[in-house]
Formats: sequence, C-alpha cells, structure tokens
Amino acid sequence: MNLASLGDLYEAKEELEEIRRTHPDVYGILSHVVSFTRQLQIKYGYMGALLMEEDLTATYPEFVKGSILSLYQKEVKRLKEHADFPLVKGLLDKHRNVGDAKLFLLIIGAKPESLRGSTIMR
Repeated sequence: MNLASLGDLYEAKEELEEIRRTHPDVYGILSHVVSFTRQLQIKYGYMGALLMEEDLTATYPEFVKGSILSLYQKEVKRLKEHADFPLVKGLLDKHRNVGDAKLFLLIIGAKPESLRGSTIMR
C-alpha cells in the first residue's frame, strides 16, 4: 500500500502533463493502454509490472481469457517499443512511491485530492 502525499501526486501529474504536451504520440498510446487495462478489469499492478519488466506472478490476471490477454500484451508491447517509452519508464520509476495504480488513474483524469491517502486496488 502506498500513501503518497498530495505533493507527490501533483508532482507526478505535472510530469505526466509535460509528457502529454511534449510527446503526445507516446502519451496517447499510454493513455490508450491505461484505458484498455481498466476496461478489461486487469489490475494496474500487472500493467506496471509488464512495463517495468518485473515479476508478474502476484498480479497475473488469471481470470482473463488467453486470447484477450494476448491482445492486451500486444498493446503494452506497442507502448514499450515506442521511441519515447524511456520517458514513461523513467516517470514510473521516479514515482514508485505514488504507485502504478494512482499514476495510471491520474492519466485517465483522477484528481490528486481523490487519490491522496486512499487505498487503490493494484
């Protein structure tokens, strides 16, 4: 569980906005993948682990049909193969204290105040 301060959340939001302004192509793909993750009801922790190439065991979506998961993984791979993906990866790494779920919720429009101190499903 991550208890990010409001300052941490605003800093992350500002950096996300900077990527959106300066690298709209990679931000668009990131936003698409976050939305796709939400629509498929896949845990944000799984998306974060895929992006950061971490152990997937704890977050693996065992109830998602294989063909759907394969399609999802292709979309994540498309993001990871983008030339500007290192910016996204750097942001995720820098804001580990905020947590993947809260970062991804900021991308789809959540307000930092609504995320501060709350426990979000991973």
